[in-house]
Amino acid sequence: MPKHIFVSSCPCCGKQIELNTRNGKVRAVDPKEAEESKDIDSVLEQQKSEGDRLTSVFDEATSDQKGDEKRLSNLFDQAKKEASKDKDKKPDSIWDLE
Repeated sequence: MPKHIFVSSCPCCGKQIELNTRNGKVRAVDPKEAEESKDIDSVLEQQKSEGDRLTSVFDEATSDQKGDEKRLSNLFDQAKKEASKDKDKKPDSIWDLE
């Protein structure tokens, strides 16, 4: 097998897939196996559950981001207070390498 082609299994369905790193294309190793028919109701249910999972992941990431925003804002306010206590001291220069 050429060095630029990698064969792996799909994390979702477990079928064998082939990745060509030269042209960036991915294909099923056995295309007939990949064209397996499914019941429309099971596909819709699977999509709904996947949508619910992604919604919960997105909501969790959003709440984490808001928590980070508050934490960073508090740190910035604290740094401003510390800097205002010493008005005679100049900020360190980024060009001083000492």
